[in-house]
Amino acid sequence: MEKIWSEEVAMKYPLQWIVMVNLSHEKIGCKTMGEVYLVTSDQDEAYAKVKILKKENNMGKVMVFRGHNPYQSEIGGIDIWSSL
Repeated sequence: MEKIWSEEVAMKYPLQWIVMVNLSHEKIGCKTMGEVYLVTSDQDEAYAKVKILKKENNMGKVMVFRGHNPYQSEIGGIDIWSSL
């Protein structure tokens, strides 16, 4: 898998739930980079996958968030996220 910025993924998959793994954080600018593991429209599926990945503990840090909402004027594109 290829590492990509979470902001880019959020713009690429609008209104989809995204699971990213093997996260690294940039201290300056608070940016997150990782590998896209799953893209789905089902929030429950995304959170269930995160629970499984955390239990297996072989994908590093894991994050789930929702992609950019083109109907909302929020800067940055990520409207919901959590790092588990």
